[in-house]
Formats: sequence, C-alpha cells, structure tokens
Amino acid sequence: MSLLSEIHWEQPWILALVPLAFLLAWQVFRGKGGRGSSLRLPKVLRRWAGARAVTERPAARRQARGGWLGLGSALVLMALARPQWGNLEETVFDQSREVLIALDLSASMLAEDVKPTRLARAKLLIGALLDELQGERVGLAVFAGTAFLQVPMSSDYEIMRDILTGLDPSYLPQAGTDYAGMLRVANEAFGQSTAADRFLIVLSDGEAHDPNWRQALEELKKKEVKVISLGIGTASGGLVPDGQGGVVKDGRGAAVLSRLEPATLEELAKVTGGVYREASNWVDLAEVIKETVAQGKAGDFSKTRDVRMAERFQWFLAPGILLLAVSFALEIPSLPNRRRLAMGTTTAGEPLPLPPEKKSTRLVSKEGPPVLARKR
Repeated sequence: MSLLSEIHWEQPWILALVPLAFLLAWQVFRGKGGRGSSLRLPKVLRRWAGARAVTERPAARRQARGGWLGLGSALVLMALARPQWGNLEETVFDQSREVLIALDLSASMLAEDVKPTRLARAKLLIGALLDELQGERVGLAVFAGTAFLQVPMSSDYEIMRDILTGLDPSYLPQAGTDYAGMLRVANEAFGQSTAADRFLIVLSDGEAHDPNWRQALEELKKKEVKVISLGIGTASGGLVPDGQGGVVKDGRGAAVLSRLEPATLEELAKVTGGVYREASNWVDLAEVIKETVAQGKAGDFSKTRDVRMAERFQWFLAPGILLLAVSFALEIPSLPNRRRLAMGTTTAGEPLPLPPEKKSTRLVSKEGPPVLARKR
C-alpha cells in the first residue's frame, strides 16, 4: 500500500476507464446458455468462414469468461495513465550567455606575418575558444566587403567546427572590411531580449574607414553586448598572396603590404566595456574569458543535478500485453481451421448440406452413338 500511495499518475483521468474494461469484458463474454454455452461472435465467424471452417475450443479452457481480457485491458489503460515513482537525477546546465564570433574573411587575412596565416591563426583561436566554453549559445558571422550570419546561435559547437574548415576569402569575394554590416548582423543575431549575458568576439586585422559603424555600435550598447577584439597581424605587416603564386599589387604595380590596424578594434572593446588583445602571439583565451565572458552574469551559469520522477509505465504495459495474449489463446471461443468438404455439423450444430449431384445430359446424334455432356 505504501508503494501505491507514492505513485504519481501523469494522466489520472484515464484511470476512470479501468472499471469499464472489466465491464466490457464481462459484457462480451457472458454466455447465453449458462456456464457451458459458447460465445457467439457472428461477424468474426463469418469472416473466418470465408476460407476456413470455424471449430470451437473445449469449454474447459474458457472458464475465465473474459477475466484475462479485462485484466489485460485494465493494465494497458493504467500504463497509458503514465505512472511515475522514484527519483532520477540529471545534469542540467543553466546558462545565460550568448557569444557571437565575427570572423574577418578579407584577402589580407591570408598574409603570413602571423604563422601559419592570419586566417589560420583566427581559426585556431576560435577552436580553442569553443573548447573553453560550456553550454553557451554560440553563433558565427563572417564579413569582408559584406557580412552575414553563417551559423545562428546554437549550443551545437560541432556544426561551427565543420564550417570553419571551408571558410576562406573566396567565400566573400567582395573586397573590404565592412564593420557596419558586421555590427548590424550581430544586432539581428542577438535579438531583442537582454536577459542573456552577451559577447561579440571580433577577429580581424583591419580598420573601418566608414564612420557609419558607430551608429550600429550604439544598438549593441543598448543590448549590453561586450566586444572582445582580437587583432590578427603585426605592425610590420606582410604581403598578401593573390592565390596564383604571386602577391597582390596596387595600381602602380607595387606589392601591397598589409599591416595590423587596431584602432577600430580597440574602440569597439573600449566603448562596450570589453577587452582588446593583439593575437600576433598566442592569446591565453582562458585569461580573456576570465576577464570578459566570465564576468557580468557569469554567476547565472551553473551545473546542477535536476531530480525528476521516473517513468514506470512499462511495469503495467508488459504484463497487460501478456494477459491480452493469454486471453486470445484461452478465451476466444473458436478458431479457424481448414475447411473440410465432408459430412459433419456446422458451428451452430446443424448438419452440413449434401454436395450437389452432378447431372448429365444425353445428346442424340443421327450420325453416331449418343454422347454424354456434363453440366458444370
């Protein structure tokens, strides 16, 4: 009784149907001629009798009179009510952070002043950052002369890892460094709610020459987005390969030397209360996360163990199905067998009709002996 008192029924209204299961089973199996009378199921018998004869089972095997059917149906109904008892512990991540990574795909990111290249270093930094995060929703935006959201906010980091390997400047053929477009994409990616702790991580080597980016930055400030800027490149700079074994040249035919221009990146971090780091040397991302991502609402992140009640419907469903099988084997009053074309009795106890006699007709021919033709 103590166990029954601890059972929680997720759909308790189904339990009201349990008494009806016994009532319907008794109604179906009640005999018309006393204890030994057989159950008549005319529709079932007629369907079986289409290709088979119907023979009754011994009455001794059907003394339950629907008890197995009623009990099995009741157990199945109780399983549908979803009984629950006992506790299960599950690990739950409570995370209120959102991180959008903005990757510069301009041609200058192929310069080799940072080994192996600026773009390859940026990808390595992103991969290391994904290893440090736990449960944050992360998105990826790419920008050059234009910008768009490549990966929406998600906790599935493997998708971003797979996409990163195929990104290069040919992905965005329009030249330039469109910070204004990148910031507008970031505004759309973060949405309108300010409940989450939000961070925009920008990996770039260039400086914005369009002043309109500051207007888009104001929208990010309203959403309390902090910018982590990582400058990829060196002050001495490096030549930009053209993808054909040479280097990019200007209109005068001189090789283009690309240098790190951190002014825009520094302003992005300063205005939003973020952090700027030069990534010509390897950046200690754990320290950057500690200074930026781990502040603000970082206390809202927790790894807890949630306790819920265990589903126990299978304890009722398995024996219910077993009892229904027993009912079919022991309580169904008749079985189909191969039809025998022989004298006997029908299911109702009446003698089978005699097979029709085959009649023959004598055909008389004037030119020959009589011929017998059999009617079909």
